[in-house]
Amino acid sequence: MKGLIKGEKKRIGDALTAGAATELLVYLDGKAGSMELLLRLQPWAQRAGKTGGWLATLSPIGGDGIGDDTGNLDPLTGLPNRDLLRQRLEQVLRRDKAAAVLCVDIDNFDRINQSYGRAAGDVVLIETSKRISKSVRAYNPLGRMIEDAFIVILPDYGSAEHVNAVAQRLISAFALPFEVKGVADPLHLTACVGVAIAEGGDHDPDEMMENARRAAELAKQTGRGTYQFYRGSTKGQIRERRSRVNRLKRAIEQDELTLVYQPKMLLASGRIIGAEALVRWREPRKGTVMPGDFIPLAEDAGLIDPLGGTVMRKACAALNDWRAQGLPPMRLAVNVSAREIARRSFRDDLMRILDETGTDPASLEIEITESAIMEGAEDVISSLRKIRKTGVHLTADDFGTGYASLSYLQDFPLDGIKIDTSFVAAIDKAEDGGGLAAAVIAVGRCLGMIVVAEGVETEAQLAYLRWRDCDAVQGYLISPPVEADAFAALLRKDLES
Repeated sequence: MKGLIKGEKKRIGDALTAGAATELLVYLDGKAGSMELLLRLQPWAQRAGKTGGWLATLSPIGGDGIGDDTGNLDPLTGLPNRDLLRQRLEQVLRRDKAAAVLCVDIDNFDRINQSYGRAAGDVVLIETSKRISKSVRAYNPLGRMIEDAFIVILPDYGSAEHVNAVAQRLISAFALPFEVKGVADPLHLTACVGVAIAEGGDHDPDEMMENARRAAELAKQTGRGTYQFYRGSTKGQIRERRSRVNRLKRAIEQDELTLVYQPKMLLASGRIIGAEALVRWREPRKGTVMPGDFIPLAEDAGLIDPLGGTVMRKACAALNDWRAQGLPPMRLAVNVSAREIARRSFRDDLMRILDETGTDPASLEIEITESAIMEGAEDVISSLRKIRKTGVHLTADDFGTGYASLSYLQDFPLDGIKIDTSFVAAIDKAEDGGGLAAAVIAVGRCLGMIVVAEGVETEAQLAYLRWRDCDAVQGYLISPPVEADAFAALLRKDLES
């Protein structure tokens, strides 16, 4: 059969030698590309145990129950849907007894729909389907499993090294940014890949695809743009993660999140001028959980918006309570993720919280990391400008750890920058001697911004920062994070001194 892809002729010859009726998936190469066909072989005119001939029937995949009709195709991407994927995987497993199933899952896809609308999300999905198609061989079955998850099937995959290479290739397909009409900046996206392997024995196609999806979900926990193989422990790990997500959701709903406050001291006067609000999760089973252990989970699970709203309301309540106690006006900083800032409704949601709690916008400061600002680019800049017009102050956190240029930073509507703790810690090291911290202070002066150093823990660091004319500091040398009542007591003591 002219046009058969290498290796197909041998498989057909083996089937003929066996002398029994069989079905094979075969792939033909032609000018228009590769085509997947179902070959049915039926022996006839058998006499004295010998086959007199064969009846061969070729039909495109789609006929006789496999179907390429529109009911089995995803209407958005034109790829096979889950039902057709199941049928194709079933055929592959019946034929080869071995296959690798790869699930490509776009990282933080829901953020695209929330920030830019479903139309933008659809453009990304269509482009993703094209990139995946170009990343695998034409005869590798692929399709769209659910929303932002795509399946690639590697029949008789050969070796783990080959599967690794394909997984890496699929991840690399997201290296170039996505251009979406109506979105100012290109979207820089990543994807995780989960791999499920079938070797010998009977394997359920649905279970194989689910296992690949579970492995992709597990890969997301290790970071963006990674891949994981499904193993026996994967289900347990996924169950634990889902349990943590459910517990965090209940924590938000049942008021298990609390705030502590770390004072900021003005170096020129030695007075407390404000604080940074830091969230803690009082988990009934495990006690106090630090933000580094649940904020990434909240972002991945789509809980960062309700969590952020809870934190903002608690911060505003604390400000109002201190004001009711007769304490002087001060500014309270709250950390906000780029994902929250980029949300179209963030500014309106923030103003609603300020109005409902009766909080003066000028008493609130929003901290967002330098890298998060750069990640969002024009969309984040637009949102920040709207927020700043309300009177809320804006500060770039962890400054110097990102990759922002001075010329680009001039476009950002910021009131201040915070020197990253690693730069402050380096003040005590002979090889640096505070050079990085001094450079950040100089940048702040150049841009006309207030400079705050965080993580100050030694007298030497404090003296150096004062010498370099840093505006304010915070850290354990000044005070550890404390409860609201303890912070109020610190303010009173500061006023009396």
